[in-house]
Amino acid sequence: MGFLTIALLMGMLVPIQTAANARMRTSIGPVWVVTLISFMVSSLLLAVISAIMGISLLPSAAQIANTPWWGWTGGIIALCTITITTCLFRALGQLQTTILPLLGQLLFSLIIDHFGLFGSMRIPISAMRMLTLLLLVAGVLSVVVIPNWGKGKTSHTASRHTQLWQLSAIITGGLMASIGAIYGRLGLCLGSAVQASTTSFFIATIVMVIAGVGRDKLGRMGMAFKKENPWWMWLGGVCGAIAVFGNAWLIPQIGAGAFFMALLLGQISLSLLMEKYGWLGSAQKQISYVQLIGVILMMAGVALIRI
Repeated sequence: MGFLTIALLMGMLVPIQTAANARMRTSIGPVWVVTLISFMVSSLLLAVISAIMGISLLPSAAQIANTPWWGWTGGIIALCTITITTCLFRALGQLQTTILPLLGQLLFSLIIDHFGLFGSMRIPISAMRMLTLLLLVAGVLSVVVIPNWGKGKTSHTASRHTQLWQLSAIITGGLMASIGAIYGRLGLCLGSAVQASTTSFFIATIVMVIAGVGRDKLGRMGMAFKKENPWWMWLGGVCGAIAVFGNAWLIPQIGAGAFFMALLLGQISLSLLMEKYGWLGSAQKQISYVQLIGVILMMAGVALIRI
């Protein structure tokens, strides 16, 4: 239960990260520059933690040889997911940007557990897990689909556009689940979740810097330091560093499915509050009884996953 509680608290960092990166995008403009700044902050924080703990920043030759090639791709995939979720915040709002990727995470995490993909703990899909999945799908339909059902004012083109964003959000969630499993495997190969997180983020940051130099637009980063910008928009990189460390540490302990189920509780809880009260730049919206029922269904699914 201790690991699940930590995963739940980590889930609360995800909507903060999304909102912070979206606010930074408002100040800077290009999404890829926002992603670069977020990764640089994460890399710096992880480097400081590594130094404090006396952990080497670079893996040894033996560690590199014992790590599968895909073990080094987590940071690169994370680049794609952070970029997409920053765009999703504007297109879908805080709640859908939280719930739909989580649906993708949960679906693919169950597949990862069942087949033991990326060297993760193998946990076969059981009848209880299938019931959990059905509850989660019902919850998502209640929160996202039913409240918008029958609203005829939206044009067919706009509706199709929204559906494409929603599909992108689910696919992004699947990528997030694979990142978590990859980080977990890399942490086992290197013998340190901190070193795995730091190495992955350094690789991704270097790739972004090279791409930025090639496009000759790194000068836009200076816009992030304007006095009128809120301090909390820098929290995206901090939350990202904590999240990637949690993936590398917790998934080998409790499995991908249980980790993402607990993560769901934290994300949904804070997302509802952010959207209801308009915290951190979220568009303020009323939460309906149908949506609350959907959240309860998802929470029931999270509880069942550990039975």
